[in-house]
Order: sequence, then structure tokens, then C-alpha cells
Amino acid sequence: MRKLQHFSLLLFLSFCFVTVQAQAEEYGMASYYGNEFDGGATASGEAYDKNKLTAAHKTLPMGTKVRVTRLDNKKSVVVRINDRGPYLKGRIIDLSGRAATSLDMIIAGEAEVKLEVLGKGGTAKAKPKATTVSKPVVPKATIPAKKPEVAKTSKPKTKPTTKATPKPAAAVSEPIVITPKGKAKATDKAAKEADSAPEFKLVTGKDYNQYDLYKVELTRPEKKGYGVQVGVFSDYDNTMQKVADLQGQWFKNILVSIEKGEKGKRYKIILGPFADMAAASAYKKAVKKKKINGFVVNLEEIKASKK
Repeated sequence: MRKLQHFSLLLFLSFCFVTVQAQAEEYGMASYYGNEFDGGATASGEAYDKNKLTAAHKTLPMGTKVRVTRLDNKKSVVVRINDRGPYLKGRIIDLSGRAATSLDMIIAGEAEVKLEVLGKGGTAKAKPKATTVSKPVVPKATIPAKKPEVAKTSKPKTKPTTKATPKPAAAVSEPIVITPKGKAKATDKAAKEADSAPEFKLVTGKDYNQYDLYKVELTRPEKKGYGVQVGVFSDYDNTMQKVADLQGQWFKNILVSIEKGEKGKRYKIILGPFADMAAASAYKKAVKKKKINGFVVNLEEIKASKK
């Protein structure tokens, strides 16, 4: 009878060990947060920071340290769980931007990984909410409950002399705008309001509307290197729609070449730039996994059309 009990105990302990091992490792697809989520709230109360090694998991306790290993290139990174998700079928973890970069996932967007639980930490502490007070908020832990006792000496107490804080130097110059009458008018207040303007929500394919207000910033990059052309349109609205679709798939390196065609303008959408043809070719293969077909173009061959 004792032998049977001893055998049952060993069998039970073995089962528990196997169960723990099974829970400590997990296999599946990993994805990562887009840049538009930077600064947003997480389930732990922290603000998401794309430059930190954090991740989201459906069930692991907040603060759990996890090693994430990409199965195809064997690269790994250790992250801390501070959010819940992902909730797409087949995906087991959402990584921060920095963690995804460590695994070379930025181009592919997702990868098959193995998760290994390294240890369980406490619940992630939420960052203090930002206030409108201009003075820095001092945490209570840094304020001593009592004033420190000063050892008595035979020398008379002297009050420390405080030097007057010098006033900040005046700005070298203020933003100036020329009025129609030729008079200069300072626009310092307007400049400050522009600097403090909130970041705008990224428009994706599902949010795009033909008639709406959009913020557009035009820059003219150097015509060097190569790119991957993924579309050409004769209609401006279709071009905007395609850009929105690409932004919804986390593409940020979007170029638009406006060229003169036989029946008007042509809008070529190009992803890039890349330093050489090999890099552009590799990128073309990577985006094909997202069902985006394209071909490599030499950016130096793009010529500006004159009216």
C-alpha cells in the first residue's frame, strides 16, 4: 500500500513538473505596436514607450519577465509584461518597437517566436499622471518626515547666504511676421501654441474619407538610392486612399512621385529609400508576405517635370 502511495505521489509530482514546463514555454506569432500607440495607456497603467523593452500578453501577470526568441534567425530579447493582448487569432505577444527591432521584425511586421518565462515580478507601477502645474511634482517618498537633526557645535549658527538667481537671458530673437503695411508683429504666443499642439491620430484605410480635414507635411528627399514602387494612380483621391491603406499596415517610409503623363498627372507610390539595390530587393520580398506586390526603382532616375 505504501509503495502504491509513493508511486502515486511521484506520478503527481512528475505531472506538475511537466505542466509547469509547458506553461513556461509558448510558441506562436509575435507582432508589435505601431508608432501611433506611443504614449498611450496600457492595461498596467503605464504609458506605452516604444523605446522600452515591454510587451503585451493575454494571461501572464504584470511585471513578468519573458525571453522572446525568433525561431528563424534565433535572435532573442527579454521583455517585461505591462499590457494585455494581442487578441488576434494565432498571435501570442505584442512587442514594443525596441523589442521588435532587436528581433529584426520591423519590415516583416510579425514573426514566429518562442516565449520562455524567466520570472514573475510585481504589478507594474503606473506612472504619475501629467499635471498642468509648471513646478515639478516631488514624490512623497523623497520628502523626509522630520527635519534631520544637526549636531551641536561650539560655533555660532550662521545662516547660509543665498545668491540671487540670475534672470534668464532674453531670447536672441522672436518669431516675426510682416503685416501688409510693412510693420513687424511679434508672434511668440502663436509659436508657443503651435509647439504645444497635440499629436494627430494616424489615418488608416478604414478611417480615410474623401472629404475631411487632414494634416499634410511635404518634404523633398534627396533622389538617391532605390525604392520599391507599389502603385501608380492617375487620381489624387485614389493616391491618398492607398497611402492611408499603407499607414494602416504600419508603413512609414512612403514616398509619392508626381510625374507628367499623357493624360495628366501620374502618382507613383514608392516605399523607401534604400541605400542599394540589394536592400530594396530584400524589402520587396518582405512586403510581398503582406500581399503587396512591387518592383525596385532607381530614385535617381526620377525627374521633376516642368509646366
